[in-house]
Formats: sequence, structure tokens, C-alpha cells
Amino acid sequence: ILQAPVYFLPPVLMAAGPIKSFLTRSPAMAVPVTTYLLLVSFGCGLPSTVAIFPQISSIAAADVEPQYQQLVSEETGKTHEAFYYNKGL
Repeated sequence: ILQAPVYFLPPVLMAAGPIKSFLTRSPAMAVPVTTYLLLVSFGCGLPSTVAIFPQISSIAAADVEPQYQQLVSEETGKTHEAFYYNKGL
């Protein structure tokens, strides 16, 4: 998902009329323009990609390390069935 803007946006914009005519007149600007378009593509693609996945997730107690599987809840006195964590995105 992150790569889609990077793969498609720069070639489409570089083939567009104003940019194409500018690069035809000054070919030395092709690398800086391409680099700028890639940075803009990553700038658009990264936030949208991060937003797709939830920030808070859960994991079953049976899937964590053995030392954490038998933790007891202070509120209920029972072992936890699942743990919730923040991915820190």
C-alpha cells in the first residue's frame, strides 16, 4: 500500500504537460524533480498507510511469553484472557 503512490504518482506527473515540457527544456533538472516527486509521494503515502492499521491491538494470553500468561488482574482476581497494547504509531 505504501508503494502505490511512489510507483504511480511520479511517472504520471512526469508525463504531464508542464513538467514534461520543463524537463525537455532542462534535462539536468530531471533528477531533482524526480527526487522531489518521490519525497512528496512518500509524504502522502506514509500517513495514509499508517492510518489503515489500528493503533491499539490485542493478543491472546496464550500467545505471549510464559512469564506473562498467568498474570492476575487486580480488579477481578482472574488471569487475563487477552492483553491490549498500543503500537506506538
